[in-house]
Amino acid sequence: MTFRSGAAALAWLPLCAASALPLKAEPVAPDTCSLALTARFVGARAVAEVRNTVGQVARPHPVRWIAPGQVITLDQNPDRLNVIVDEAGRIAVMRCG
Repeated sequence: MTFRSGAAALAWLPLCAASALPLKAEPVAPDTCSLALTARFVGARAVAEVRNTVGQVARPHPVRWIAPGQVITLDQNPDRLNVIVDEAGRIAVMRCG
């Protein structure tokens, strides 16, 4: 008898686990600046050759390079690729805006 009740409890387990999952996926921001094509450069040193290549891959979108502590405008341009460089001179983050 205990085997049957144990098997019945195991049968409910997947249903309980499924109810804990989120019902809706988080919305994904649209790729308006060639981010998918340029993301492979994250971690690369931001030397002239890499900067030129990122610019070519991101075309026709403008690219804004942002160094640590650099003052930037707060205007939003979804077509622009923002490339944030860290203190070591490597590409830390890329995002549209």
